Amino acid sequence: MTNKPLSLKGLLEYFPPIELPVTLTSDLHHVFLQENKPLPESYIKEFLQTENEEDDPYTEYAACFRLPGNEQYQAIVFWKASLMSYEYSLATYQNSGRMISSRIIAGTKSDGNSILKRIATIDEESVISIAEGIGPLDDRQYDADQSHTYQLEIAETGDILQMIIEN
Repeated sequence: MTNKPLSLKGLLEYFPPIELPVTLTSDLHHVFLQENKPLPESYIKEFLQTENEEDDPYTEYAACFRLPGNEQYQAIVFWKASLMSYEYSLATYQNSGRMISSRIIAGTKSDGNSILKRIATIDEESVISIAEGIGPLDDRQYDADQSHTYQLEIAETGDILQMIIEN
């Protein structure tokens, strides 16, 4: 039995293309877990984990989708769950398979005292609008002053950049 080397093309087979716009909410990962093939551990280690990152035995990954193609780079969104953290990450890759950029764009994270929530919408031009807020674990005490919005875009180089919005 020959082991084929891992390739970006092989990774992309787990990430179906998606029609934009799409909004990533806290429970959308259930759809991806149900409809997409599970990611092999080898692809997770090779392409999704960053250097010096080690997951605990309970960490789970799910392939979500691939953004519309580009000749310079490929862009995917994946979901990662670990203790008190559920995150959607956007990652871009050179066609050779080298990661260009990665950014958490949505999810929920808690330190036991407060909770950070992010919701992201990716529009037809692949502009990512993110609303995030932090507050106490008791949702009834939501404070709008602790929330803000910002936008990201994927540059032609594949770099994920935060857009500066002037008031």
